[in-house]
Amino acid sequence: MKAFHKLTFALVAIMGLLASSLGIIGVPAADAVPWGTDKEDDPDYNTPGFPLPRLTEPNIITDFEFVPAMDNDVPALIDPLNDGGFRTEAPHFVSIGDSFTTTAFFGTTLAEPCFHNAIGFSAMVGQQTGLPIRDPACAGANMKHYWHTGNSFVFPVPKRAQRLTIDRNSKLVVISLGGNNVYADSMLPIIGACAVSWLLPPVHATYNPCERISAPELIVRMKSMVPALTYMYKDAKQRAAKDAVVIAMGYFSPLPDDTSNCWISRVAPAGDLGFLQRVFGLLNRQIRIAAKAAGVLYYNPAAEKAAVNASCGAPFLRTLSLTGLPEANVPLHPTLPGHWLMGKGVSDLYKRELAARKRGTTLAPATWRISDTERYYLRSAKRSRLEDWRQGPPAIDQMTLDEYHAKFWNAPNHDELDKKIAREKKAQAKKN
Repeated sequence: MKAFHKLTFALVAIMGLLASSLGIIGVPAADAVPWGTDKEDDPDYNTPGFPLPRLTEPNIITDFEFVPAMDNDVPALIDPLNDGGFRTEAPHFVSIGDSFTTTAFFGTTLAEPCFHNAIGFSAMVGQQTGLPIRDPACAGANMKHYWHTGNSFVFPVPKRAQRLTIDRNSKLVVISLGGNNVYADSMLPIIGACAVSWLLPPVHATYNPCERISAPELIVRMKSMVPALTYMYKDAKQRAAKDAVVIAMGYFSPLPDDTSNCWISRVAPAGDLGFLQRVFGLLNRQIRIAAKAAGVLYYNPAAEKAAVNASCGAPFLRTLSLTGLPEANVPLHPTLPGHWLMGKGVSDLYKRELAARKRGTTLAPATWRISDTERYYLRSAKRSRLEDWRQGPPAIDQMTLDEYHAKFWNAPNHDELDKKIAREKKAQAKKN
């Protein structure tokens, strides 16, 4: 009977995790989408901070009807989709992000291509700050979608580059991107291999098949993300109002610090559960470092979770649900309480920053300090195999920071580069 229960838990875990890989953390990840074969057309080579390293050959995922358009001249009729509402000249709040800030609880999810939630994160921030909302965030987005126009999550609707929603009337800009850049291709094969491996013996504290499968790819890419994150934050700061508050936001950890009472511990070995915690700790650390480099504020929602509202806590109170049930949520995504906690955290930080500026100071340096939660993750990482990949692969085809700066940061208008590429592609298509 114990074996039957274990198998049942494992199947539930596998189905939930596989479902989440389609919804959250990429559809496949946008890196797997065929942007083009020419390096000049490829966002890997015309996005500041890219390419991120790859350790594996790309998965053969070429038949998705999900080909992004590089031209930013999207139809005016769908501007409200791109902006998350109609534009006004009034001071406003902009939410840049992926599904972590858009999706939660299907009952209040809007029937539109990006899966926005009617009462989720951005609505909470707008209500708490009194600022009108612009929400270009979209499920499946990564940092390339900040810079380039692509298609929306589930339908081939042109989705303008998220950065174009930021303008001189943007008083608060929150950016929650990067999670979908952690892996090079679809996460589906990795999650599937990890989940299946949990069914095999031996399952004990030091057993870590998922770490062995995924760490080389995930950790190397994650540790090279700081330049790309930094350029994104700097660009947002440059586009927004001069007195705008720009906040780089991290991600909830999917697990509490103590997983002994979590149902997932009956399926996944403790070694892999610890690995998953360290992955999110490292991701948030990279976001914090980039926020400091760009001179913007940092907010880490993972630092606020408590035992009662972590993913293994009480249903309908917890901040994140591993399977999505019983909250009818997207698996491995923040629940509505999670959205409200993030929204309250951002709103409070915004108000405290405005108060600090009136006194002639800023809270930014305080937000860059290492939190107790992050310190725990960093100590844990030093004792793990993650350190085996701290240097990255020996030969990464990647520009230096100075080269990126010369090519992109001094460019007069990155939008014109997108349009130039689009015109050249159309001309080439006519020739063919």
